[in-house]
Amino acid sequence: MSTTPAPGYRDDHLHLLACAAARRSVDVSAAASIEELLAAVRHAVRRRSAAALAARRQGGTGSVARRQGGAVPAGDPSQSWLRVWGYDDALLDERRHPTVAELDSVTTGYPAVLHHVTGHVAVVNTVAGRALGLASGEVLVERHDVLAAVPRPDRATTVASVADVLADVVGAGISACTDATHTNDLAALELLAEAAAGVPSVDVTAMVGADRLDSLGDLTFGMTVPGPSAVSDEVGVRIGHAKVMPPHDDESAIAEMVATARAHHFPVAIHAMDIDTLQSALDALEAHPPILDTAQSAESARIEPDRIEHCALALPEQLDRIARLGVTVVTQPSFVTRREQKYRDQLSVTEQSWLWPLASLLRRGITVTLSSDAPTVPPEPADWIEAATSRTLTPAERIDSQTALRLCQVL
Repeated sequence: MSTTPAPGYRDDHLHLLACAAARRSVDVSAAASIEELLAAVRHAVRRRSAAALAARRQGGTGSVARRQGGAVPAGDPSQSWLRVWGYDDALLDERRHPTVAELDSVTTGYPAVLHHVTGHVAVVNTVAGRALGLASGEVLVERHDVLAAVPRPDRATTVASVADVLADVVGAGISACTDATHTNDLAALELLAEAAAGVPSVDVTAMVGADRLDSLGDLTFGMTVPGPSAVSDEVGVRIGHAKVMPPHDDESAIAEMVATARAHHFPVAIHAMDIDTLQSALDALEAHPPILDTAQSAESARIEPDRIEHCALALPEQLDRIARLGVTVVTQPSFVTRREQKYRDQLSVTEQSWLWPLASLLRRGITVTLSSDAPTVPPEPADWIEAATSRTLTPAERIDSQTALRLCQVL
């Protein structure tokens, strides 16, 4: 974390390790159909196979294949995992996920993992599923515990990839960013700090998973995890909010995770994409208000506001509750333009009026910041500002350009 950040934009919600992984993946984000997606994968497999064959003929170890997408190539192609990223079933012509059989047809023995653009769903082929102990044909939904078993690049490669991502962030005019990954623990923060130490022109904050706070030891919210070669403890990664990612099958866990964060004296950032999850999040925040340090008085303590991440669907009365609780909303206006057809197809007219509120938040005096959720959307502030000011879906939620600019500038 640089001590004197240059004025610029901030991206208050992105995922640096996921961005780095996406850079090393076969990118199918431009595919308009499953046929196009499979063609891109087939092409990548052929390149991988040709590179592996050339390496064997030269007596190499497969280092050429490492650059062709995927995680940890080995001499045996069947062990060279192929990572594919960027499809959105709602935007494909078929409006569905690719099947395992379809993925099998183009991966020819390579273990392959096909990641949804959101990072919350992945389809694996039969070879990969067998290696991960999954039932045949299973589609993973928020199964980060299983996906963690997929071989990954070594630490040096990952650090270099994250540093490249941060350099691109700086190139977009962003001088401060927050990694909002719910699987972050101390080891992840140390890795991010090592990468950030090489890109001092951007301030990096990283959240910690609410279920992983014990990994921090004596470190706590607001402290800095220094990079290994930092000349000062102020250079590295600042510890941010406790990230609460509701399990897809148990929203009651939200209150438990908020309570855990309070016990560690952390503010929370709760992922909320739908009305039911937002309701559970607000109930949890009301049931478990911030705990003041015993050495501080209520008057003198500066409490960092809790955050709602996304707030994609919200009833007007829920926005009123957010305002009463003093919670910040960190939202991504580009979603409403990039996925407009999806929302028109899947939501009623009434539901569309509750979609990605922005002007409604500001009218209630709620603090709002704009962000990307990269790699889902590129970390390009101009894109967020354009979406916030010119959205055609629920145009009543548009804001003016000066306000949009203010919502993504460094404070």
